[in-house]
Amino acid sequence: MTKSSKEHGIDRYHDLDPQTDAADQLKSIYAEWADTYDHDNDHTLGTVSQPNAVAVLEKWVSDKQSAILDVGCGTGLVGVHLHECGFTTFDGTDLSPQMLDVAAGRGYRTLFAANADDGLPVSADAYDTVICVGVFTHGHLGPDGIDELLRVTRPGGVIVFSVNEGVWEPSGFDTAITKLSNAGTWKVLEQSLQSYMTKEKVKAWYVAARKC
Repeated sequence: MTKSSKEHGIDRYHDLDPQTDAADQLKSIYAEWADTYDHDNDHTLGTVSQPNAVAVLEKWVSDKQSAILDVGCGTGLVGVHLHECGFTTFDGTDLSPQMLDVAAGRGYRTLFAANADDGLPVSADAYDTVICVGVFTHGHLGPDGIDELLRVTRPGGVIVFSVNEGVWEPSGFDTAITKLSNAGTWKVLEQSLQSYMTKEKVKAWYVAARKC
């Protein structure tokens, strides 16, 4: 039986057309997927990256009023877990307005559409903490995107993100993280390989770092 791309958006972003703007393709995919994303997240993919990443964040951020930016927030599942952990001040951004519509009402102070690959409409050093889950993966943002997370994080602030194991070495995330450490740009606090999509048997690297 052929799977519907609307029900299984993940199948579509593995086959992006290299001749067409990736962001435009992703906007189209997520516009169709927004209504069923949460169901697929839980029942089709068994995604656990949101609670796993928030658990990492909570280890290193004790201030529940810390100003947090959730980059690539999608339907706001990270926000659900931030709220459950007692965090009170978090904003979200995503390239898909349709995904943001679903995220509304999930505890975010502000939600805004933006593509991190083009630069976020946020001033430098604006946030105490930045979290980015599920964005560093196939067909999405590459390791250069880490620079934008760093830019909007204040010195001394914490950055938490996940990287799909399938792009960790091929896309150079491992090398980029080491270079930033060697340059004194940040200090890696934690780096571990954990479950990502349990039903797909995919893992992700979870990284926490403090900006110097």
